[in-house]
Amino acid sequence: MAIEVEIYEKIRYLHEHEGLSQRKIATILGVSRNTVKRYFDGSNVPWERQGTSGRNKYVVTDDVLEFIKSCLASDDTENIKKQKHTAKRIYDRLIDEKGFSGGQSTIREIVAELKAKQGKVFIPLSFDPGEAIQVDWGEATVYLAGKKIKVNLWCMRECYSADMLEEIPGRKTLPGISKKCLALH
Repeated sequence: MAIEVEIYEKIRYLHEHEGLSQRKIATILGVSRNTVKRYFDGSNVPWERQGTSGRNKYVVTDDVLEFIKSCLASDDTENIKKQKHTAKRIYDRLIDEKGFSGGQSTIREIVAELKAKQGKVFIPLSFDPGEAIQVDWGEATVYLAGKKIKVNLWCMRECYSADMLEEIPGRKTLPGISKKCLALH
């Protein structure tokens, strides 16, 4: 049985500062001597969860596990955005197609674990100095001399060093900007 932090602190205080025995502390606090013994020396703390019971989190057959994996694999190959297999959908299909009698939470846990293992695939980009830049135009609202106005915004990012250059040109033309860009690039 886990105890509240207040009782844990009292057990530790009475042991460390008052020098009381386990039996005396149990009597004062009205808890079991076994509880006092567990928290007496500070090696256990009530907010840490004790080990599991030793049984498996869930029990599913290989057939069910393969079915779940095939559902998730079909999502990857078909790439139909609004019809992906959710844990609920897989659970419903398992009941209909395989006569599954387990719990929905079991399927949710398995699907979550399998999706976490899949992860997102990405290719890291790397550039040599001066090899590539990213340029974008945008608009921003600013207050200039007390007046609210919209201005054009030009941003450039050097891909190797991630250095940024931002300009507020008078209009969306490149003559002045392209010279600065070429000088930096």
